[in-house]
Amino acid sequence: MAATPFPDRRDREAVRQWLRDNASGERSSGEVSADDFAASQQQKLLRLVDEVPQTHSPRQQLDVALTGPATERHTVAASVLGKFLVDLQESVSSVAQALTGQATSRAPIPGGLRLQTALEASAVFPSSFGVTLLGPVEEPAQEDLFPEFGAMSESLIEGAISTVLDLVDLSEDGGVVEELLTDRLFPLGPRTTKHLQALTSGLVDSGLGVRATWRSSRGAVRRSQWSASGVRRVLDLCKHSDFSEVETMHVVGWLGGASQFRNSVEIRTDGNELLRASISADMTGQLRDYFDERVEADLEVARVRYTGGRERTLYSVIDLRRA
Repeated sequence: MAATPFPDRRDREAVRQWLRDNASGERSSGEVSADDFAASQQQKLLRLVDEVPQTHSPRQQLDVALTGPATERHTVAASVLGKFLVDLQESVSSVAQALTGQATSRAPIPGGLRLQTALEASAVFPSSFGVTLLGPVEEPAQEDLFPEFGAMSESLIEGAISTVLDLVDLSEDGGVVEELLTDRLFPLGPRTTKHLQALTSGLVDSGLGVRATWRSSRGAVRRSQWSASGVRRVLDLCKHSDFSEVETMHVVGWLGGASQFRNSVEIRTDGNELLRASISADMTGQLRDYFDERVEADLEVARVRYTGGRERTLYSVIDLRRA
């Protein structure tokens, strides 16, 4: 009997049926033709270089490959891999907390937020050394701040990983975009800076870089490459940053722009100063009542000093009411 051609690997049900046929002895020969074998190997190679369209999945996926001399034999020390995965998870969760406007420097990250940003190791793949991480099975529904503008386009974990990859990409450009890198990093707060320092320190100590591919549940794909020099650039920035003690201030002005996902607002003070401040997720429901009106706001103010004695001021809304 002629060998049944091996099906397209993307058709999982067809592959399962092919395996069942083999196991039940419906095929008299275990041989696969040379053409079928060549085709299956080509599919495998194309998949490894991301040229085969991926099927959409309800779970987001992050493929992370550690690169560098330490992985030339396609292995990596368990202690190095373990630390990297822990530091990566903590970085993603702390970024997510900052994006919701609820960043803290010492108190534990809320359990619900950790569940929304939890990554699970699924498999390793051929690379210098690669591991596939899966996002949460389900994403909790999030109320729209301004329904007329449509639903949020990103899940919390997608926003967090996109922000981490933004930092990766900016660190690779260097020089003229250092200000853009600091502008993206420091508003995330001291907790995120601490975890990113741990992440980059481990990579620098091990002489590793990172290649990452993020696949959203909607099928969007983003790829980033983090070289050893880019990793060190972020490490140096984190190491040489100094956050001041938080102070409070009271302002009166007009509530202007608001970003639903970033949980941030703009207030034009009576002194004509434009302040951009983060706001906690549990306060976003109030904003539609105050939009484009005069408000009073109590703010937490933190200052961070970094390379060259430069300083950045960060604002966070802790109370908001009509003036």
